[in-house]
Amino acid sequence: MRIRFRSFPMYVVVLCSVMVAPSLTESHSFAQDEPSVEKSARERDLRDQLLKILHELEDLHQQPESGAPAVPYQPAVVQDSPEPILAEPFPQYELSDVSIVSNRVQRRPEGITLSATEQSETESQPTRTLKESMESLPGVVLRQANGPRDFSISIRGSGVKTSFAVRDIKMYEDGFIQTQSDGLSRLDIHDPWFMRSVEVTRGASSSLYDNYALGGMVHFRTRRGSDINGFESFVSGGSYGYQKYGFAVGKQYTNVDVSLFGSNVIEDGFIRHSDYSTQTMNFNFRVKVDDKQNLYFKAITNWLDSRVPTRLTVDQFNADHRQAGGINNATNAVLLGQRRLDRRNILGGIYEHQIDANTVLTMEADYDVKDINQTFTQITDNINPNYKHYTDLRHDGRLLDMPLRSYVGFFVNQMEQEGNTFNNLQDFFGTRETLAQNSRGTIRNIGGRFREELEVAPAWTVAAGLGFEQSHVSVQTINYTGGAVSGRVGAERSFSNWAPEMSITWKPAEGYRHWARASTGYGIPGFSNLLTNPFTGLAGTNFDLKPQKNLNVELGTESRLHKTLTVQLVGFITFFKDEIITQVVSNTGGTASINADSSQYRGIELFYDWRPSNGWRLSGAYTHIDAHYINFTDKFLSGGVPTNFVRDGKFVPNVPTDVLNFKEAYDHRGTGWGGWVETNYMNTYFLNNNNTVGIPAYWIVNLNIHKNFEFQNNKWIRFAKFFAELDNIADKKYAASGNVVADSTADANKTLFFAGYGRAFYAGVTLGLF
Repeated sequence: MRIRFRSFPMYVVVLCSVMVAPSLTESHSFAQDEPSVEKSARERDLRDQLLKILHELEDLHQQPESGAPAVPYQPAVVQDSPEPILAEPFPQYELSDVSIVSNRVQRRPEGITLSATEQSETESQPTRTLKESMESLPGVVLRQANGPRDFSISIRGSGVKTSFAVRDIKMYEDGFIQTQSDGLSRLDIHDPWFMRSVEVTRGASSSLYDNYALGGMVHFRTRRGSDINGFESFVSGGSYGYQKYGFAVGKQYTNVDVSLFGSNVIEDGFIRHSDYSTQTMNFNFRVKVDDKQNLYFKAITNWLDSRVPTRLTVDQFNADHRQAGGINNATNAVLLGQRRLDRRNILGGIYEHQIDANTVLTMEADYDVKDINQTFTQITDNINPNYKHYTDLRHDGRLLDMPLRSYVGFFVNQMEQEGNTFNNLQDFFGTRETLAQNSRGTIRNIGGRFREELEVAPAWTVAAGLGFEQSHVSVQTINYTGGAVSGRVGAERSFSNWAPEMSITWKPAEGYRHWARASTGYGIPGFSNLLTNPFTGLAGTNFDLKPQKNLNVELGTESRLHKTLTVQLVGFITFFKDEIITQVVSNTGGTASINADSSQYRGIELFYDWRPSNGWRLSGAYTHIDAHYINFTDKFLSGGVPTNFVRDGKFVPNVPTDVLNFKEAYDHRGTGWGGWVETNYMNTYFLNNNNTVGIPAYWIVNLNIHKNFEFQNNKWIRFAKFFAELDNIADKKYAASGNVVADSTADANKTLFFAGYGRAFYAGVTLGLF
C-alpha cells in the first residue's frame, strides 16, 4: 500500500484526524509507531475506506487548476529522525510511521528490509529480557552474554563474532544513537517494560547509519506519555529468585509529551554465580514549540552489579549445566570471582525545524559516558566519555516532474578512553594485584551522507545513497611486567570509508511491495580489539587489525495476500572483506581478534502474519543462513609458536543455520482474557574456525496467559493487567549461547556454552493509577 501526500488543504488534515481518532483512543500512538496493531474486521474496513478517500483526494490535487502550478511534494524524514509531538498512525505496515504535523509527512526510506515487534509483545510478557519479543523477527537472533540483559544481537549472521555486548549493528532509542564511537552497544540499558516496540532494519546500512551498520540497525521505541496517561506501577516475580519493580509516569498536554520510567530488577539466576541487581531510569520530554519546531530531550541511566559465570566445556555442560565453570578450589579462584560493576549515562537533545513547506532541518547532540569495572582473568577499569552530533537536512521536490525526496546529513563524534588493567589476585573476590596495562585513547569519526529517492513512475521508486566517513584512532599504552614498566607502545591510524547503496521498489497494487537492494557496510576496530594481544587475548596491542567491510545484495517481497494474511520473503547474499573475528582463548580466558580476508553469507528470511478471525493472530519467522570462509588463514599459538592454519571453505562459526519461531495468540476484547503459545527452534552450528565443535540443536516451548481489567468509574485505579508465563515447559536442557573459540586449545578444554534457563514460571501485574 502506498500513499503520497501533497499539500492538502486543512479540511483533509481534519478529515484524517477525525477518522483516525478512534485508534488514538485505544493505542495512544504517535509517529513512526510499530506495524499493524490488532484490529477488528470492522475497523480494518473503515481504515481501508480512509485510504481510498485519501487516494481520491490525492488524485484531485494532482490535477492542477487551469494555469495553476503543480502542488509540491511534501517532505519526508528518514528513520533515525526524531518523532514529531502530535502525529497520527495509519494501520498498514508500510504507513506505520506516517505522521501529520501541520502539513508535513514523515516516512521511512524506500527499498529497505524492515520488521518490528508489536506493542502486545511487551505488554503480555513484560518479564526479563528483550530476547523474548525480538526472537519473533526474521533474521534476528539474540544470545546471552555477560550480564542479565547483556545479549549479543545477530542480524543475518553479523554481530556474533564477539564474546559480549553488541557489535557490527547500529542501535538507537527514540531517534538517539546508542552505539558508542568504538562500535560497542549494550542491551543492559534497555528495559523491556519501557518499550512500545522494536524496529529492525536488516542488511548492511552504512549509507544510512554510517560506522558499524554492517548487519543493519535496531531501533527501540519507548512508550509515550500519552500511552501512560497517569501513573503505572509494575511488580513481577518468578523462578530462580527473579523480582522486578517498576513505575511509569506520563502525560500528554496540548503541545508537550513527558514520560519517566524506573525499574529495579534482582535475581539469583539459573546458573550458579549469576546473581545480579540492576536499576534503570529513562526520562523523555517532547515539546512542540510551534507548527514548525519540535524539541526532544532524553536522559537514561543504568546501574549494574552482576556476578558472571564462565562458559562450560562439553564435559562440564553434560555433568552439570548449571555450574559456574568449576568447583571451589584454587584452580577456579578467578572463575568464581568474576563480576561486572558498570554504570552508563546518556543525556541528549534533538531539535527539528521546518524551514519551509518542503525542507526540514534536524540536529542531535548527546553526551554518553560508560564507566566499567569488570573482574575476569584480568581486572579492567575503563571510563569512556562520548560526544555525538548529527545535522540532517531533508527536502522534497521534483525532478523532471517526478517526485524526488532528498536527504543530506553531517555528523561528528568522539570517544575517549582512560583505562587500567590489573592482574587478578585470584582470591575468589576479584582483588586487584599488580598493574598490567595503562591505556589512553581517542576515536574520532567525521563524515557525511546523502540520499535521493526518485519516483520514476507511479509504482516505481529508485533510491540511491552514499556515505563517507573519516575515522582517526589514537592509542597510547604502557605495559607492565611484575609491576614494572616493560614497554610503551602507541599508534595513530586513520581510516576512510565509503558506503554506496542503491535500491528499486515496485508497488504494483495496494498491499504489495517488491524490492531489490544493494548496500554496503563498514566498521573500524574498537578499543577492545586494539588493546588485546591477538594470541593470548590478554592486555597487549593489536594495532595492525584492519577495518571490516561488506556488500549486501537482496531481493524481497512483502505481500498482503488476503486482508487477514501478510507474508514477507527475502533472499540475500552478503560478501565480507576483512571480517573481524573475535575468539575466546580458553586457556587464558581472554578474547583475541583477527581479520578473515573474505567470507560469504547466503540466506533466506520468511515471515507471516495471519489473523483468520477476530482476536486470533498466528505468526511465524524462519531464517536460513549458509556462511563460509572464502579465504582465511587463521593464526594462533601452537606449542608457543605463532602458526598459520588455512580455513578456506569452513563454516563461519557462531552463525546459526536454521532458526524457527512460531506463535499462536488469542485475545478476547470483550473479557480481557488472552494467551499464546510459542515454539522456538535452533539448528546446530559450529563454534570454532576448524568446525570440530558446535552447539546442539534444540526446541523450546513457552506458554502465556494474561487478563486485563478496566475500571471505568474508579478515580484511583484505571486498569490492572495480569500475566502468567511458563517458559521451557518441557524443562529442556540446552545450550542457549556459545562463543567463537580459538583452536589453540584442544576441543575438550574449549569453554563454549551458557546453559539456557530450565522450566521457569513468572507472573506479574501492572496497575494504572490515577
